[in-house]
Formats: sequence, structure tokens, C-alpha cells
Amino acid sequence: MSDYPTDLSGLTGPQLVRLFLDAVDSHPSTDSDRAAFFDFKARLFTVLAQDGNPDAAEVADCARLMRDRILARIDSVGGGER
Repeated sequence: MSDYPTDLSGLTGPQLVRLFLDAVDSHPSTDSDRAAFFDFKARLFTVLAQDGNPDAAEVADCARLMRDRILARIDSVGGGER
């Protein structure tokens, strides 16, 4: 669905932030691209939350919610864009 990395486990905080900023700069234009972006954002902030950061955990939850809303919208209009 995207070119976002799948394994974030070996990355440092600054590397994760750089990946996130690069993803934001990509300006996802389709619903499928936006869903992939929010999925990546959720995974990235989940890694950051593992250090006990409740704000990062909340951002990850919000990103998952946005991803799910976008995927539901795609499904409701025929699902052809995924």
C-alpha cells in the first residue's frame, strides 16, 4: 500500500522523527495513501509510546482511528481504491 518502512524496532527517536517528517512531506493525496500514512503514524507513535510516553500513545490511538475511518469510507463507496 505504501513505501513506509514496516520494521521500526531498531530506530532511534530522532530517526523516527525524521521518518515521520518525510511522511508528512509526502502529502498523501488519495484515501488509500492517507490510510497508509495514518497506519504508519500509528505504528511509529506506538514505538515512541513504548518508552512510557502517554502523549505518544494517545497520538497512536488517534492515528488508528483516522485510518479506520478512511478505510470505512473507502469500503462504503465501493472499495475500489484500496
